[in-house]
Amino acid sequence: MQIIISWPWFCAVFGLLLVITFMMSLQSAHFYTKDNVIYKFSIIDLELPSTPTELVNLIKGLYKLPEPLSKKAVSALKGQLYIDFLFMPCAYGALFLLCMRVSEKMQPAIGADIFLVLAWLQGIAWLCDIIENIYLLRKIDPNPVLSSHSVHKAYLYMEALKWGIALTAAICAVSIICYFWLSGFYSAGSLRYAGIMAGEIILFLIASMIFLKKNKTRAGQKPVQA
Repeated sequence: MQIIISWPWFCAVFGLLLVITFMMSLQSAHFYTKDNVIYKFSIIDLELPSTPTELVNLIKGLYKLPEPLSKKAVSALKGQLYIDFLFMPCAYGALFLLCMRVSEKMQPAIGADIFLVLAWLQGIAWLCDIIENIYLLRKIDPNPVLSSHSVHKAYLYMEALKWGIALTAAICAVSIICYFWLSGFYSAGSLRYAGIMAGEIILFLIASMIFLKKNKTRAGQKPVQA
């Protein structure tokens, strides 16, 4: 079965990816936990804890926060993990489309095959991400269960596989596309879609800066109390 990949499809998926990313950034503004002191954490801290105890302490800290911080933190974290299920098809779908597009442009058969494999490997990364979110959602509780060392190690291996596949595909595909552009090996019609993607990124950055400015102002007016 031949799959026809077009830049309009990629632009649509990429734009939706940025919208969902912005929504997730709104939720991350409430990512606070408590371990002696109140501090902010990121989703990466939750995804890549060095030990099972570190993960459990971070989650327990959500419930140690004073109200309404605790309720907001728990709700925002759960909300982001649920929205991540919408983010996944956009992220891995965009990488799939990008790798397939590069594969179509590659002249040596071996190069085309490599990007074809990278494209379909996104399904494995997507599956790992789904398992990760289910695992983390089940952990979010006032008394989270401490995972065994072997389970935590398997979890980190899965994370390494997910990130390895996605980052390898993204870096390789973008590098080859940049090479095509620098060598003049591109069609004039693709310039239109490059402009669309640039516009999407600019709008995303403007919206993010506005939100960041408002968030800083709000934080300055209402400092977090321990």
